[in-house]
Amino acid sequence: MLKQATIVFFPRTDQKLKNGKYPIYARVVLDREKFEFSTKQFIDNLVEWDDVIQRIKKRSPVNSVLNEIEHEIVEAYNFLKYHNRQLTALALRNQLKGDGQKRTRLLDFVDDHYANHIKGNVEFAPATQKTYHTTIYHLRNFLESIQATKIKVAELDGDFIKAFDNYLINRGITEKKGLKKNSANKYHVNFKTMLFKAVDKKMLEKNPYADFKFKSEPGKLTYLTSEELSLLENHDLGGNASLTRVRDIFLFSVYTGLRHSDASTLQGSNIEVSNNKYWIVYTQQKTGASNRIPMLRKAVEIYHKYEDLREMTGYVLPRLSNQKLNAYLKVVADMVGVKKHLSHHVARHTAATTIFMQNGISLETTGKLLGHQSIKSTQIYAKVTNIMLKEAADKLDQIL
Repeated sequence: MLKQATIVFFPRTDQKLKNGKYPIYARVVLDREKFEFSTKQFIDNLVEWDDVIQRIKKRSPVNSVLNEIEHEIVEAYNFLKYHNRQLTALALRNQLKGDGQKRTRLLDFVDDHYANHIKGNVEFAPATQKTYHTTIYHLRNFLESIQATKIKVAELDGDFIKAFDNYLINRGITEKKGLKKNSANKYHVNFKTMLFKAVDKKMLEKNPYADFKFKSEPGKLTYLTSEELSLLENHDLGGNASLTRVRDIFLFSVYTGLRHSDASTLQGSNIEVSNNKYWIVYTQQKTGASNRIPMLRKAVEIYHKYEDLREMTGYVLPRLSNQKLNAYLKVVADMVGVKKHLSHHVARHTAATTIFMQNGISLETTGKLLGHQSIKSTQIYAKVTNIMLKEAADKLDQIL
């Protein structure tokens, strides 16, 4: 037989206080057993009480508190039910009282975890800290969309994770479009890591991600071919100085492989000269790892081009936000006749494929030049290179 809990709120007429008010109590009945407790709310006059709705007749903040208490009782009941716990009045009372850990709200937990363990922690690169912050942003929007902002950590299960995944795929950070599966996985990994801490603190019996399968999609790399790169380098861009600077910023990363976050923060102190060879010595914004790479001649030419700017600002290149830079790169692509969607990250892909690997640089060396921590990160370019090799072989077959 399915057990149901009955919740009743009532004023204690036998406990009139000296100030004339009456305390409001809650009675919970479960399987013929009951318990009562004070809501710590009061009513001035018994005439104001409605026995049918069990609330004060007129609008009152007391009613909001009673609604909240009722919600917490229902949450405690559902927790016992869905976790196959014993459903008795005593068990429900203990669960309702709970210890602080068991009744911690999910949003409070992740906010606290970010503030005390992620934000400003030198063990996490700034980009990683930002990803954690965005993870919580997604989570909060998801909970608001399902009207579950008060859900407790202890209530999480596999169905919750699947629902969150569905939200990420179909909604996304702009609330207008969904995220790619690989992007959604980044936020899942962060959330899963935070929930491991919840397990350590006994808030959860097990991580609800235990049965969640991470599915990834093969990444699509956009890069410029040698012909397209030549078009970009040799076009006059109508003599527009702003577009020329944008092109220089892009080409600098084509010939160094640097991410926008690293290239835009390079200063004169990051450039070393040894035996007439220029080297870039820097700390990666994304990973926090140090790297030292040689500069190709074309990168050195761009470096010298902005010496006057460097003397004034200290920075190696003109500075533009990634968003503005990408907007200008679309204009550049249209002008030079490149049909591909051009963004600054295309420069890094072009460095790996067209500049490094297509010219015989090994996978391991390419990974070092790009600042990869694992060879797995570089192997995606090997697949692209194999495609280029096949295209080359097809052309040779036609010629022969």
